[in-house]
Amino acid sequence: MARKTHHKHSSSKGYRRLLDNLEALEAVHSVATGRVKPRMGSGRPVAVISKVRKTQSGLSITINTEGAIVDAYVVTDQPDAVAAAMSERGWTAS
Repeated sequence: MARKTHHKHSSSKGYRRLLDNLEALEAVHSVATGRVKPRMGSGRPVAVISKVRKTQSGLSITINTEGAIVDAYVVTDQPDAVAAAMSERGWTAS
């Protein structure tokens, strides 16, 4: 079976594991990383996934990692169910 997650070549193992677990959810069709930005400052993130926004194709999420902020896209036809599953697993603040 082909992998459904597209990783950028420079992605760290911490959020790769999160993306792989996210794409393993039944309602998720695929997951792709977007822009990776260096994070300034030493503030601790409230949750691994700080923002979840609905899009036409599913969800757009922002992941906080050590030293970087990563935008990722979740393709799904059940965005509410996926957002609830992320919250149940403690990946989001709400």
